[in-house]
Amino acid sequence: MALPRPASTIVLLRPGDGGPEVLLTHRPATMAFGPGLHVFPGGAVEAADRDPHAAARMGVDVERCAAAWAGDLGREEAVGHAVAAIRELYEEAGVLLAERPDGSAPDPAEVEAAHRADEPLRALVERLGLRLRADRLVPLSHWVTPPIEVARRYDARFFVADAADGTGFRLDPREVAGHEWLRPRDALAAQRAGQIDLWPPTATTLRQVDNATSASDVRAVLAPAGRAGEPVVKPVAPGVTRVRLGGAGGLPGRSVCVYLVGRERVVVVDPGDPNEPAAEAILGEAAARGVRVAAIALTSPEPGHVAGVTALTLRGDLPVLAGPGVGLEVVRGVRTLHDGEWVTEGDLPMQALATPGTDAAHLAFDIPDAGVVLTGDLDGLGSGTAMPGRFDVAGLERSRLRLDSLGTRRRLGAHE
Repeated sequence: MALPRPASTIVLLRPGDGGPEVLLTHRPATMAFGPGLHVFPGGAVEAADRDPHAAARMGVDVERCAAAWAGDLGREEAVGHAVAAIRELYEEAGVLLAERPDGSAPDPAEVEAAHRADEPLRALVERLGLRLRADRLVPLSHWVTPPIEVARRYDARFFVADAADGTGFRLDPREVAGHEWLRPRDALAAQRAGQIDLWPPTATTLRQVDNATSASDVRAVLAPAGRAGEPVVKPVAPGVTRVRLGGAGGLPGRSVCVYLVGRERVVVVDPGDPNEPAAEAILGEAAARGVRVAAIALTSPEPGHVAGVTALTLRGDLPVLAGPGVGLEVVRGVRTLHDGEWVTEGDLPMQALATPGTDAAHLAFDIPDAGVVLTGDLDGLGSGTAMPGRFDVAGLERSRLRLDSLGTRRRLGAHE
């Protein structure tokens, strides 16, 4: 099995007529890895990218790069990911995040000519006396390809940056068949309509940055909060175990609570952390109890609830259950749960309750035999893993009153 290779991905934002847009490139159908997908620019971190002395000569503040990940990346790794993100953006799209000594943008014609001639990034920066703008990179998330039998696995860090005026734009036809600037919600709608194909990390990231007007918005709301830390497992009711994870939505340091519901056949509720320690904690707890994971159920389609779905479904053929109208981008074939429907995949009765408010498709799960109700985001006003948008205040109040009517049930949220 291949070991994951460090990689960087960059989400480029620009203003659009209908709201901010992101750059998606279309990979040629002939590529060995990810053919035909729409992706953000990015690629593997190279050995030269990790050289802190070379980075400093190109104007990169090495300590600032590390500090931006709030302790989740070491100094050398942080600078490597930052330089790789800028280099890949230049190589794939001809966009250069750099400036002249006087703070002005480089001449787009010079950047385009250098890109056309395949001039390496470092050589271009040194020749023109430029400074890389690593300070414009806003760290966002961390995704690792699950340990499955694939030729290439990646340990990827996602950044967000604003598109600079005058940087030029020229695609590398060897890696990019075309490109589109799309609003995040339009890109997700295009995937649901079968018009484009997205990787789960790409789709989740689009949901995260929807409603962002700039990279500064993302920095203020979604910046890494620290190391993900070790999962914490605790039984909370008869047949119900809570697993607290530290990488909700792929965001380091953002916690989410996953619930294992059942005695011998278990339903996993809200697997929101996409990385290997999270999946191992969930499956390891099931194995330690000698139980079988039978299904995945979701209270919400938000990133902090769904980002870990793929990591689990790739390890086993598990049905995924969610509320009506959920166009879940991270996995295909979601089965809709309607209000009042009982989840029968597990062996502990669990009833889906339509509880809109933070999201129109939000569900709560009543587990009467355990004396608890899983409330998702109802008591916490969202997962904190996506840019906030408008929510249904009146609907949220009605949903909370509905849960109040359950009497003495203990309410367990996604962010206990």
